Amino acid sequence: MIYGERIKQVREMHRMTQADLANEVPSLTQSRLSRIEKDLAPVDDESLALIASVTGVNPGFFARPPRPTLQALSPQLRARSRLTQGEKAAALQWARLVDEEYQNLRAKSRVLPMRMDVRHGEPVEQAAARARQMLGFTPEQPLPYLILALERLGVTVLGLPYAVESLDAFCLWRDGEPVIAVLKSVPADRVRFSIAHELGHLLLHQTGQTGQEVEAEAERFAAELLTPISAMRSAMPRNPTLSALTMLKTTWGVSVKSLIRRAREIGAVDGERATSLYKQISARGWNKKEPGFVPLEKPRALRKMAELAYGPAIRTQQLASGAGWSEHLALDVLAQHASSDELPFEPLAASATDAIASTSRTTARRPLGHTESNVIPFRTRVG
Repeated sequence: MIYGERIKQVREMHRMTQADLANEVPSLTQSRLSRIEKDLAPVDDESLALIASVTGVNPGFFARPPRPTLQALSPQLRARSRLTQGEKAAALQWARLVDEEYQNLRAKSRVLPMRMDVRHGEPVEQAAARARQMLGFTPEQPLPYLILALERLGVTVLGLPYAVESLDAFCLWRDGEPVIAVLKSVPADRVRFSIAHELGHLLLHQTGQTGQEVEAEAERFAAELLTPISAMRSAMPRNPTLSALTMLKTTWGVSVKSLIRRAREIGAVDGERATSLYKQISARGWNKKEPGFVPLEKPRALRKMAELAYGPAIRTQQLASGAGWSEHLALDVLAQHASSDELPFEPLAASATDAIASTSRTTARRPLGHTESNVIPFRTRVG
């Protein structure tokens, strides 16, 4: 049996209208495709194979009973400009695709339970301070990583092989569990701020809350989580220049523009000086890509579970077959999730260091999330 909803899913993933897809499949018309998507007409094997080829899945994908559509209302979509309905639908369908395989792999693994304490309506600064504590960080230290800390709390973080200029990340609730999706090709500093912004929505807001005030609260939460105002008062140089702010960016992992806003809030610069700094950014062509190194963070859990299921090297053909994807799509999804080589490093605890030292000369540092068991990691912390 073929499910028309599956055909609609992959079509919307690629932002194709029914007419667009019908043009790729000579044996189909738009009206017939409409009936197929509503399960009112059959589809022949040749047409199905062409649809699969165009959309990056295997024909067997269309025979899988579809899971419920993920829903994300406007306060949970961090758009940097106007987001079209087609772009929003595509993002949700990509998240639905990746999340389905996430859940399939999770069923074969033992993972950490969700431990995020949600208190809707909590004051923003208080919520940010409490979030730092939940994530395992001190009140005023720069956050060395954010996504992996969220995964340790049991938050599902999905890397989507989908990019659109108007969207960086979004969040939603799936069966009472928090999910954050991050799109590809987003600069590293924006990834961190967008993830923090979405975490703010999850902790502060009820599903369905909308409006500028809600977005402003999420922005304040993200700024306070990543650059606590008390820490900025001592870290911010007097009369900061763009060079000084670029160095500060490398330490705190946020954009220079974000630091200018922080400098304005603590009185390190006045409105005139802030405007001058923004103009200098524009004149130097930094609006699209700022200088200053920030490591790109990727979620880890999905790839780790795939390693457990298919071996450390991940036999891509097996993953593709299990998910109903093409090998190219499987590789693209995996690329959005961190391998062990892409993880940040943390010092081993003293006991672990001693244990290693007694058996080998292995360095006393390891990638975050590394484990030899079949338990999804994220248990240790830097504090």
